[in-house]
Amino acid sequence: MKTYDAFPEPVGSYKVGRTQMDFEYTASDRSKRELTAFVFYPSDSDEGKPTSTYMFPETFELLSELPHITAVANGDEILSIFSIDIETRCYDDLALSEKERRYPVLFYVCGAGGSPERGTVVCTDLASTGYVVIAVGHQNSGMYKRKDGRLSNVSKEFSDIVVGYSSDPDVMALAGKMEMRPDEETAIEMCRSVFVLPSVVKLTKYAKLQAEDVRHIADCFYEMDAGERDSIFKGRLLLDAGIGVFGHSYGGSTSAMVCRDDDRFVCGAGFDSGAFGVLDSDIGKPFMLLFSDPNYNMNAVIGANNSAETWYFAVDGVMHYDYCDLLFTNTKEALRGERDAMEMRSVLTDYTKTFFDHCILQKAAGVEGLAFDGVEEIKTSKNK
Repeated sequence: MKTYDAFPEPVGSYKVGRTQMDFEYTASDRSKRELTAFVFYPSDSDEGKPTSTYMFPETFELLSELPHITAVANGDEILSIFSIDIETRCYDDLALSEKERRYPVLFYVCGAGGSPERGTVVCTDLASTGYVVIAVGHQNSGMYKRKDGRLSNVSKEFSDIVVGYSSDPDVMALAGKMEMRPDEETAIEMCRSVFVLPSVVKLTKYAKLQAEDVRHIADCFYEMDAGERDSIFKGRLLLDAGIGVFGHSYGGSTSAMVCRDDDRFVCGAGFDSGAFGVLDSDIGKPFMLLFSDPNYNMNAVIGANNSAETWYFAVDGVMHYDYCDLLFTNTKEALRGERDAMEMRSVLTDYTKTFFDHCILQKAAGVEGLAFDGVEEIKTSKNK
């Protein structure tokens, strides 16, 4: 298996700055949420700085403490799954580019139990083309080191729920019945069977909190743009065009919830994700899904209920973790698909950028015009 000592060069012309911000608020369940976020943004110069550290070693070591992972492997095995010794293509705390007056805004949500750095490649790519991209660290369902130095790991409750979901005999039985490329009716029925299971309902609770996290940080960025909160983004964010949100796995489910519940978010996307928490919901916004078979069985209801357009693209030759940075940092061949890592990176970046360019910036080209071998548009829902 090919290994990498550096992430690929960004696709756009901007240098990419990265800054970290901490946030606190009280959620709807009255819990105090202490979050962090890495913000990737366009800059005109690297200012002679070294590239940003990929992931803090302290955050990486939290992996060995995750109960839902150590239940199946010891700490040393866990830490050998992927490497953090890789060079990024972004730089800490650069000046915001002066080439444009305002820049459009996106949010990125990583998979369950992950860290916000896991989307560094796609976030850097998008920032290099002129987007401000905010990758969120979620309390209890994620792991991260805050800017104030405190570490936050996955809670035991969330970890136990993940174990319960992963080992649920009803979930496993339904997974064994999932067809490859089922018809829409069959896939919708499978969704309805899966997402009412008690173990799945418990897992959905945290996606709702993650959606609240995104919405709170969006509030903060509106304040930054208005000059009510100190930052480099005063008067520089293209918020009138609306915000986009996307995520991998559980983060894609969170993205769908955010679109449904907040009109400031005008579109969203999920990478190999499911319909957690949106079983009978009209998202009401354009939504794109990139996934590996037989994942259509886990998200068919999104397009069936969405009053806006929904695109489904099946990607051959990849595995679940190929939709995030493990595409380049993974050290275990069994966890990688057959598709070339650079090509898969192009699939993720091209589809994501084209989708948001079309929905936010109103560019004419849409995702239907993209063409990659082994990437098939299996469904486009256009409900009226």
